[in-house]
Amino acid sequence: MKITKTTFKKYENGRLKGFARIVFDDSFAVIARVVQGKNGLIVALPDHINKEGKRSLVAFPLTGELRQEIVENVIKAYKEAE
Repeated sequence: MKITKTTFKKYENGRLKGFARIVFDDSFAVIARVVQGKNGLIVALPDHINKEGKRSLVAFPLTGELRQEIVENVIKAYKEAE
């Protein structure tokens, strides 16, 4: 699975910097949040909060290589949107 397009929309609200739309193989899209963390930007993939308040990811890469590619593409799109 390859990333074919990444776009970013700014939405500054506290630590939230905006939302990235990541398109895979021109056929599947995932929306991620970019948040300012203590040590830099964090790319937060879609998650769900259960009744106990615990977060669990809804969509996530199965390999470290794909996760790194997602983070790099999203941060690049964020910087280009500035």
